[in-house]
Amino acid sequence: MTRSEFRKDIVSGDWILVAGGLKKKPNFFAKAPKKIKISKKGCPFENVKEGHKLILSSEFAKVVLNKFPILTPRKVCPIPLSEAPYEKMAGVGFQELVITPDHSRSLGDMMKEEILSVLEAYLSRYQALKKEKCIEYILIFHNHGPSAGATVPHPHSQILALPIIPLDVERSLSGSASYFKKYSRCVHCAILKKELRNKKRIIYKNKDFIAIAPYASHVSFETRLYPLKHGSNFEEMSQAEKENFADMMRAVFAKLKNGMNNPDYNFFIHTAPVKADHVKHYHWHLEILPRTNIWGGVELGTGTEVIKMPPEESAKILREART
Repeated sequence: MTRSEFRKDIVSGDWILVAGGLKKKPNFFAKAPKKIKISKKGCPFENVKEGHKLILSSEFAKVVLNKFPILTPRKVCPIPLSEAPYEKMAGVGFQELVITPDHSRSLGDMMKEEILSVLEAYLSRYQALKKEKCIEYILIFHNHGPSAGATVPHPHSQILALPIIPLDVERSLSGSASYFKKYSRCVHCAILKKELRNKKRIIYKNKDFIAIAPYASHVSFETRLYPLKHGSNFEEMSQAEKENFADMMRAVFAKLKNGMNNPDYNFFIHTAPVKADHVKHYHWHLEILPRTNIWGGVELGTGTEVIKMPPEESAKILREART
């Protein structure tokens, strides 16, 4: 692809500008992000028993309460209060850390068994937190690298249990519901059917899962991991599916590290809200967003994201990268 083109995200309705020609544009201010250097001796996650409340422990993952939470853990559910024309609500919720034992080995360096242990920790805490009466949505996310917001370099994920359904999730659910109402089928299943036939944007595939570069990627090298079988809830995986999802994560994160020279990235899991019983149209998935560019005037002024690497090219690079 040599010319620029707009592509529409059929779930959110966003228009994305794929401008492959920008790869040749010089950036006179580009420089590598400053790495955070903290020795093992000074790392707050090297001995999580010191100063952290341990919730769960296994060979390759420990779950602790966040010492500096952005939410307040309370059993009393928050009530929206009016301060016309504004509205506010107490920041009630839960925030936990999932910490892996090695100070310098990221997900891209781990074996399947290690990632499976991390995945089991995600699922165990998800199941526990969804029982809290005030919780409406649980976000599992991971920040890798300083430009992705990681303040401690020791690999760790976070679990955020919220009393609200975030707007971005609402938009995703709304887009999925609209497509289902119009076509009587899951929009993500339609996407996967197209990608399996097209093959250009497939990065990795196993028995139960597939990784693709989305047709209307929001950033260069965006990668999404989907279950091949339709399902709305991340927490309802069988043991065999857990094994294959761990294999999928191992392969994809290794490809990102080896194919992109270990980029900073964020990943998060989009799944159905914990109390929702009307979103069977939704298809859960994991989204990885490498930090390859900074928003400028076009993005900030219009909300239209501009990507330099066409998804077909990023998929080819990652598909061929070592695992």
